[in-house]
Amino acid sequence: MKIAVINDTHFGARNDAEIFSEYFYRFIEEVFIPYLEEHDINTVLHLGDLVDRRKYINFKTLQRLRTRFMKALEERDIALHLILGNHDVFFKNTSELNSITELFGELSNLTIYAEPETVSFDGLEIGLVPWINRSNYDNSLKFLETTTAEILMGHFEIQGFEVYKGVRFDSGLSGVPFKRFEAVYSGHFHHKQVKGNTTYLGSPWQITFSDLGVTKGFHVYDTETREMEFIENPHKMFHKFLYDDLKNDYDTTKDRSEYQNRYVKIVVVNKTKPYIFDRFIDAFYDAAVANLSIVEDFSDPDGIEDVNIELDTMTLIDNEIDTMEHLENPEKLKTLVRALYVEALDS
Repeated sequence: MKIAVINDTHFGARNDAEIFSEYFYRFIEEVFIPYLEEHDINTVLHLGDLVDRRKYINFKTLQRLRTRFMKALEERDIALHLILGNHDVFFKNTSELNSITELFGELSNLTIYAEPETVSFDGLEIGLVPWINRSNYDNSLKFLETTTAEILMGHFEIQGFEVYKGVRFDSGLSGVPFKRFEAVYSGHFHHKQVKGNTTYLGSPWQITFSDLGVTKGFHVYDTETREMEFIENPHKMFHKFLYDDLKNDYDTTKDRSEYQNRYVKIVVVNKTKPYIFDRFIDAFYDAAVANLSIVEDFSDPDGIEDVNIELDTMTLIDNEIDTMEHLENPEKLKTLVRALYVEALDS
């Protein structure tokens, strides 16, 4: 049996922006659902954070989510097993009130997991663990110690992984409770990463510029071989160009329509022909990009190839803390600031 595994869809992200919504559903309708139909997959596991906001939802976002994802699966008799993520619950300390039950609880194909449960898929037991909070903490840890499942899937916050690219997370659960499992797969952190037996699967699409250059997609788990296959999302929202007219000749008539409704940054290495540069930029405006940013001021031109479009905020903060004198425990301050930063991003 093959199971499609997807997580951290965050429908309604970026303040319900139309451009991001259509970008998300282009993947759902052109890649995800056609793949399920072509490979006769009738079970989907969603590892949390179906929606972006914990406390409310935009009606247009809700209408699209209901018709273009939830009902689309129900109409095809595809069972959806959904683990609650931290963005799916109203309160931070309990999962009792959650948006998924309130919005979609009547769907015939939907099973919602608000508490840990061992579920058999074609004879293979998989432990399913939703977001761990104060109310289910003890029950969740007991489940991790006692479940007979060798495969674990959930929405975990585990120490030592990167919550965003370049932002290491040092709070949350230690890796100790997870060592007894053959494999652990989790949602929550959006960049795919692997340490030991634990894999964060990553979000299916790009949501912020920190996703630039990061391959996105969904996964298919085979219950017989116990292998997880990655299916790439070919659509990208964020793009970067290095402009250097000392090394390259630019065709200013080139069609840039593929970047319509996309975010583009131009990093200028050398600009010695202003007219050519202006024509180069105009081609992107003519293509109706969603956002075009131009970065020109670099004190170290030799390092431009490695420029990250969005500055690594936590690295800047860590560096600033390192320069501060008379701090008794700079690492403790860094941990506190990281926690505040992550909470701000989640908000």
